[in-house]
Amino acid sequence: MKKKIFCFYLVFAIAIFLSGCGGGGGGNGSGSSGTVSMNIADAKPMLPPGTEHVFITFDEVSVHKAGGEWTSLPLAKTPYTIDLLQFSDGKSTQLVPPVTLESGKYTQIRIGVTSAEIWINGVPYPVNIPSDKLRTDKEFEFNVIGGGAVNLTVDFDLSQSIVVTGSGTYQLKPVLHIIQTQEAATIQGSIKASTFGSFTEAVVIVIWDKDNSGTVTAGDEEYTRIRVEKGSDPTPFSIYWLVPNQSYIIQIEIGGSKIYEEFVVSTKLQAGAVFLLNSGSAI
Repeated sequence: MKKKIFCFYLVFAIAIFLSGCGGGGGGNGSGSSGTVSMNIADAKPMLPPGTEHVFITFDEVSVHKAGGEWTSLPLAKTPYTIDLLQFSDGKSTQLVPPVTLESGKYTQIRIGVTSAEIWINGVPYPVNIPSDKLRTDKEFEFNVIGGGAVNLTVDFDLSQSIVVTGSGTYQLKPVLHIIQTQEAATIQGSIKASTFGSFTEAVVIVIWDKDNSGTVTAGDEEYTRIRVEKGSDPTPFSIYWLVPNQSYIIQIEIGGSKIYEEFVVSTKLQAGAVFLLNSGSAI
């Protein structure tokens, strides 16, 4: 009887040992990995009249793992100079090609910039950066799952990133919006020719309504703004690369006067959603 009991415990112990050492399944183990890629884009930015190009030179993209260290990701080119003005209206270009990354939770993204230049009416102007290299850290969480793929888009908001500091002088203070590409939300609208009146352009201001109140209050902040140039009747416009599940207030100004405002509640702007201003009718 004792022999049988001993044999049973021996088999049970071997089974536990083998299950602990087994190499099957489990794509989420500490040794597993997935892939991460990153694109860069901008909305149709508000910039000085006559702006033709905005060249930004990148030399670093790194990500920080929760409880770990920074990991440098390879750029599509190093250094990589991009005319961001060519990647607006929903277009983007690859900044980081797919790269293998250890699975886990990542909480920060760092982007390094070494130089910038803006061209206005055929004339290049240097855009000053605080030092020889500008590093911008952005808190943004994403999870890499073993065998999975994560694609991110960095909306480099030129409307807020290029600051006019004097006559013909500019400074770069990057304002970045980072989203998982497939989750980006969009707001669309159109403006009647009669609404433009004698003016040839409108300004669309996007305000992040942090308290979800539907009105602009202390603590709310400007998310971005775009220029809409009068074209077809009505003239359509789109606001791309919005972080979903957030509430926004959309204001439209023509000739310096506000002619329209609409509250877009977070529940109407979920991942991948396209929201139509004024219920789809021209403004």
